[in-house]
Amino acid sequence: MAITLAGMLAEANGGPIDYQGRNVMMSYRIPILNGQEFQIEVLHYKNDLVEQGFEVSVDQRKGLIYTNGQKLRAPVFWMETAPITISFICYTSKANGILNIWNVWRTINRKDSIEAWIGHAGLYIEEDGKNAVVIHCSNGIHQVDFSDLVLRMEQAV
Repeated sequence: MAITLAGMLAEANGGPIDYQGRNVMMSYRIPILNGQEFQIEVLHYKNDLVEQGFEVSVDQRKGLIYTNGQKLRAPVFWMETAPITISFICYTSKANGILNIWNVWRTINRKDSIEAWIGHAGLYIEEDGKNAVVIHCSNGIHQVDFSDLVLRMEQAV
């Protein structure tokens, strides 16, 4: 049986791995400061049999994400209900922290089950200026397709 993308990433402790010339990983992790602000713009997503989303956390859920008037440990933003542009502030558990973002999905007929990091799930990052990246995500369904969910994340300066 052929190994899945998520299987290759698991063997590499989350990556990154070289996959067809791309530096692919399970999630995007970056160092941040307490109170640092970000904005994520949804550039593209597919909703063919699955609902796309992404999850963010700070310091392995020890920090908080402040968005839409709420402080949350690891909010999930679903493309069917989230605004096109999402702003949030990161509150770290120490002076410096780690922001982690990854794609999630759920099948239309199983909306109570959130999936991540299985099948052909993975993502790669494309630099987009000094303070921004584009995150290309493949969900775990069917074949690897990094256009399943595409986000642009920018750090506030």
